[in-house]
Amino acid sequence: MKTDGQKGRISLKDLPSPRGHFLFGHLPEFRKHANKHQVLERWVAECGKLFRVHFAGIPLIISADPVINQQVLALRPEKFRRLSKMSAVIREMGVSGVFNTEGDTWKRHRVPVASALNVRKIRAFYPVLCAKTQQLLDKFGRYAAAGQVVSVQKEFMAYTVDITTSIAFGYEMDTIGARANTFQKHLETIFPMINARIAAPVPLWRFFKTRKDRELEAALKAIEKTIHQFIREAKDRLAADPALREHPTNLLERLLVEDEDNNFTDEEIYGNVFTMLLAGEDTTSNSISWAVYFLAQHPEMVRKVREEANAVYGEAVVPPDNQHLSQLTYTNAVAQETLRIKPTTPQLYMEAKEDVVIEDLFIAKNTRIILQNKVAQTAEAHFTNGEAFLPERWLKEKPAHLENHDPEMIKTFGGGPRFCPGKYLATNEIVLLLSALCKQFDLELAVDPQEVTEQFEFTMYPGNLLVRFTPV
Repeated sequence: MKTDGQKGRISLKDLPSPRGHFLFGHLPEFRKHANKHQVLERWVAECGKLFRVHFAGIPLIISADPVINQQVLALRPEKFRRLSKMSAVIREMGVSGVFNTEGDTWKRHRVPVASALNVRKIRAFYPVLCAKTQQLLDKFGRYAAAGQVVSVQKEFMAYTVDITTSIAFGYEMDTIGARANTFQKHLETIFPMINARIAAPVPLWRFFKTRKDRELEAALKAIEKTIHQFIREAKDRLAADPALREHPTNLLERLLVEDEDNNFTDEEIYGNVFTMLLAGEDTTSNSISWAVYFLAQHPEMVRKVREEANAVYGEAVVPPDNQHLSQLTYTNAVAQETLRIKPTTPQLYMEAKEDVVIEDLFIAKNTRIILQNKVAQTAEAHFTNGEAFLPERWLKEKPAHLENHDPEMIKTFGGGPRFCPGKYLATNEIVLLLSALCKQFDLELAVDPQEVTEQFEFTMYPGNLLVRFTPV
């Protein structure tokens, strides 16, 4: 990267551009497709890894260049921020936390959230992960006995909601048992509306509320009421038991303890636990779903996961502790390969806070830039046979023919200082559940693989993923 005083040889106007509407530019094409990531991928194929578009006169840079993308992420939060419109949309929903704040405010939020999600703290929650995994296995066992085809994405969302609410609030939600499925339905309402509002050229919802807008408002009010109840209960626990201040048992208690030094308001505390809830249930459940999609097409991989599970933890239903979980190297390879090919966040939306030059590209202050990361993650230059699902490429002794292997390309959890603090928890959930599922069941797609589609609603998930489980 050049210093700030050096002017790059290339500016936005020098970049190529895909064909667009003479007046509205590329906005009609972008808006008419729900799957924005696929539109960007087509434009990358047409224009190369660096180009420009304009949405009704608003210019944007699209970068599928991994070097530029890595440097943009590394320069956060000082020189780049999350797209201001995205932050505004989320803030308008009453959420202000570590995900959408910037600068010193973000730094103030980051410390307690990262601390609550560090390796040591997450290891302490391992019994929660095991209990929820066992509960889901029992449920799938009942499905299997009845010969029932399972819409797994919804089931995995319930699994991750239960784990996240336990870690965030210390509360037993039990969406797996369907006793709290209304809460899950509220959560499912939010991401599609964030996606729609970010892409909207005019914020019509501020002047006229559609049925979906009203549903969103109702969902947000219900979630806010529930979380503020958790906040009150946590304050009561801390007041009744001062020892909890030295050893908080969940994220919410930790944020309340940190309140003395950071002056967090109830709204900021609400924003952080709500952010963790959204991020924890959606992205992780989508990744587990994609992994099952691949495994169901590869019975030989299911057998390898099962053989590893039997070798590592024998007669136990789930790995009994973190030490056993860490030995599941092939299952972890399945998880890593899933995150590579089907990242739940295939692109990131950024905005320059000041003039910056990266790799001879001049990016003016306030320029919006979309980082398209998925293309590089499957490119032959970085991963041999990059479009193929080959977990072996992640093993310590990988096959010689898989010579191209560059894990630095993977940006599923972001990068730079604002790298997602929940990566360790998410990976643990994925590996634990995949190992336990394959140990107990054979997996079979109940639809043609071509009928399972990528669906993008702020995050990418598999649509129409139906699976049949057979006990072994």
